[in-house]
Amino acid sequence: MTIQQLQYVLEIARCGSASRAAKNLFLSQPNLSSAIKNLEQELGFPIFERTSAGMKLTPAGARLEKEASVIMGHLKGIADAGKEEGTSCRFRLVYPMYHPAFEAFQDLCRDYQGYDKIDLSCAAGTGRKMLELLHQDLCDLVVTIDTRGHYADFNRYCSLFHLEYRDVAKAVFAVQLSKDHPLLKETPFDFSKLKNYPYAAYIDGNGGNLNWTPWSSVVNPDKLILVESSVSRLSLVASTNAFSLVFPHSREYNEANGVVTVPLPFDPLVLSYIYSRDRGLGETGEAYVRHLKERIREHFGEDG
Repeated sequence: MTIQQLQYVLEIARCGSASRAAKNLFLSQPNLSSAIKNLEQELGFPIFERTSAGMKLTPAGARLEKEASVIMGHLKGIADAGKEEGTSCRFRLVYPMYHPAFEAFQDLCRDYQGYDKIDLSCAAGTGRKMLELLHQDLCDLVVTIDTRGHYADFNRYCSLFHLEYRDVAKAVFAVQLSKDHPLLKETPFDFSKLKNYPYAAYIDGNGGNLNWTPWSSVVNPDKLILVESSVSRLSLVASTNAFSLVFPHSREYNEANGVVTVPLPFDPLVLSYIYSRDRGLGETGEAYVRHLKERIREHFGEDG
């Protein structure tokens, strides 16, 4: 039994719905349901029963909910006692607009929302410019996605700027298409035919392409659609025959957004994070990395 599982029980009991609780907790519903099922197996009794009105506590579940409320109250008291007057935190993240990286940032915001002063920010970015931002103390942590060969060059810059580079996970890049895309009707999938369809990518506010790809063999430069966010890119892909190239998402994410991903037959990419060796990660940075690894486990099914 974990504190996190007790929080899940309390939120479902409060909402009366697993789907609403999952949304409030920034979790997928299958992951939330799995956590509750594991707790029920550990305790040996059902906590909830499904009714036409939603999720209802069983008698044993109601007793658990009461005890969990007491425990969480005690934990809050312990946390408050440990806070100095005028608690504050600061964390500045730069990341490649990858959904789990932002989910981890949401988790971090929830951790520190009760502090007296918070200065939390995230911004999109890729390339060597991110390392300069770290070196100049304009951000605290950078999340990166790229090929291993490309990072041989990054490692030289990390040494020059006294930065620490850590891997989190490896996975192949994938083609993202609408679930109704014509190419999905063909077996096997013909990557060469992607050039017959528009390629959707997003750009930053300065016009820089944030959806960089080394696989020009599947992209037709005469068929480009550029948008200003990953959200608009996803919506475009789901509603047209355009395609994009993405790091893997969970099956639940794909199903919820009406898209399908097909792994590319190329070398894997590496998800990593970089921070200043001189300043270190700090408590807030370490908390973010923990959340990032948890989110990656949800999407990949295991630690990278």
